[in-house]
Parts: sequence; C-alpha cells; structure tokens
Amino acid sequence: MNPFALEFMQRAFVACAVIAAVAPLVGSFIVQRGQSLVGDGMGHVAFAGVGLAFLLGADPVVGALAFTALAGVLLVRMGRAGLAGDLAIALIFYGGIALGYLFSARANAGQTRLVGLLFGSPLNLTWPQVGVIVALAAAVVVVTVALYPRLVALAFDEQAARVAGVPTDRMVMALTLMVALVVVGGMSSIGLLLISAMMVVPVAAAAQVASSYRSTLWLASGAGAASAVGGLLASHYGDVAPGSAIVLVAMACYLVATGWRSLLRRTQSVEALTGGG
Repeated sequence: MNPFALEFMQRAFVACAVIAAVAPLVGSFIVQRGQSLVGDGMGHVAFAGVGLAFLLGADPVVGALAFTALAGVLLVRMGRAGLAGDLAIALIFYGGIALGYLFSARANAGQTRLVGLLFGSPLNLTWPQVGVIVALAAAVVVVTVALYPRLVALAFDEQAARVAGVPTDRMVMALTLMVALVVVGGMSSIGLLLISAMMVVPVAAAAQVASSYRSTLWLASGAGAASAVGGLLASHYGDVAPGSAIVLVAMACYLVATGWRSLLRRTQSVEALTGGG
C-alpha cells in the first residue's frame, strides 16, 4: 500500500521531516563550536524530565522542556564560572538519564513507552502531537533567523564576537535553549537518543560539498528532511525501526557526500597533472 495514503504515515512524514530539517540549522552552530555532543547530552537530561512527568502524571513534553531548559541555564552558568569541564558536564548528562529511569520505574511506565521516547515512535503520533513538534521547530527557525548574524559570529570566534559587541553570554544561552527545543521536538518522532545525530550528521554531509557556511545550512537542512522521508520509507517497506532508519539514511548521505568530494579531488588532481604535462 502507498505509505503516503496512510494517515499515520502522513503524520510521521510531517513530524519527522520538519524536525529533521530544523535540527541541522542548530547543529551547524554547535558543530562549528566543537560541541557536537551537546545534543546527545540534552537528550539524557530530557529523559529525566520525561520520567518525572510520568511520576507526576504530567505531559512528558512539559517535563522534558523544563529539564532541558534548566540544564541549559546551568551549563552556561558553569561555563562562565569555569566549572564546565568534561567531568562536570558528564555528571549532569548521565545523572539525567539515571534520574529518568529512576522516575520512570517509580511511575511504572511501560517499557514500550520508554523505548518509544528514547528511540522514536513516529507511527504512533497524533495530529496534536505533530502540531507541538511543528510549533517547536517553528520557534527554532524564528530564533535562527532573528539571531543569525550574531550566532554565526559566536560560532566562528566567540572572543572576537565579544570584542565586536555581540552579547555572547545571551547568544550561548539562546543556542543552548535552541538545542533543547530540537531535542524535545524530536523526542517522540526520532527519539531522545537519536535526534542529536540529526543535528550533526547532515551538517557533516553538507560540509563535504558546500561552498559556503550559508549553503551548508541549506544543504544540511535538505539532507535532514530527505533522510527523514527516506528512513520512513525504508521503515515502511523493510519493517525496521523508523528512528534508526532515519539516522542510518543520514549516515549514508554523509558517505555519499564524502565519496563525491573524494572523486572531485581526484578528478581535479588528474586534470592538474594532465594540464601540467
């Protein structure tokens, strides 16, 4: 059966494509800053919020947003105090996933529900849930457009940006909270433990072929959306986990882009040698 004719697949396509297209926009900044794993850490912290929400009978999205926002503020403050070393960050992130499982176990949350949040369950989404994902993605896009020049300055050289008058503390906070929004938006669709890959892998793929930073953003966003659609199609026809399929398609895009770049370099080298001869 045509997957595009199935309503549950339509919801999955919309949710996954939207969040996978937006994730690289944030990812491009954190990759440039050498913080590629911050999204993964935020996913761990969000799980603590989800577990507490289960325990209190609240909406998991609210719990995840609250904990990721709190973690973002704490990380920025620790960084400014000179305390945000690898050990301190690890304590926050791994403490988050430990708390998440502790809270979930106390709440008797089902294993299926937990696995769905950790690795994504886009086929079970409702339209209201899709609406929340689209709203979170839209918020990220609005902030990216509004702060783009300052975020670029922050990403390439924070010290120079500060000297130029950019409020770097606020920009770091904004970027951290954007990561949190993407993580929460991707929680039910791609999964808390997999959404960080969609912030990094499409950016890495686009960087292989892009000619500028702006074109990297566009190509990475397109690669993210294409990976979501391709992964869901692979999931439908191959009966595999959707979240994993989406990330693996993104990895395939990276391998293709890397191969294409290598081929171009070899071709240019041969042409240079031939012309020199």
